[in-house]
Amino acid sequence: MTDTGRAEPQPAHDHRAVPADFEVFFRAAEPHLRAALTATFGPETGRDACAEALTYAWRNWDRVRTLDNPRGYLFRVGQRWAHRHRTRSERRYPAVVDTTEPVAFEPRLGEVLAGLSTRQRQAVVLCVGYGLTHAEAAALLDVERSSVQNHVERALRHLRHHLGADR
Repeated sequence: MTDTGRAEPQPAHDHRAVPADFEVFFRAAEPHLRAALTATFGPETGRDACAEALTYAWRNWDRVRTLDNPRGYLFRVGQRWAHRHRTRSERRYPAVVDTTEPVAFEPRLGEVLAGLSTRQRQAVVLCVGYGLTHAEAAALLDVERSSVQNHVERALRHLRHHLGADR
């Protein structure tokens, strides 16, 4: 209280007081969460959804830290944020290839990835693209490990067929 009887303004949240367990969680979870949300919603929306989910985790750390699967929960938080913030024209994963840079991969990969179901795309990008195990991807997506394995297998068959690698 000040001399006038008013409450003193509270300082903004002190980011220097980050709990050590949140820092450890953040460093371990952020790359996987970003990869999953990017695989689901594309690079821009996926990164923003990841940031929003981790901000939610920070604000609610006392509760989030006690969850059985905090990464899976935050993936759902990011999904809900992305669904609310995408415009109608962005409802489908954008199959965009940047033609200003030399193409370091199959030029039609984005288009063919866009033809996969969301779960297939998530699974193949997380496991093949980012090197997560089926168990790690399953925990992140909050599904069974066998489901991830099936989605990866189906996605790879689709990709091989449409990119001509099965000939």
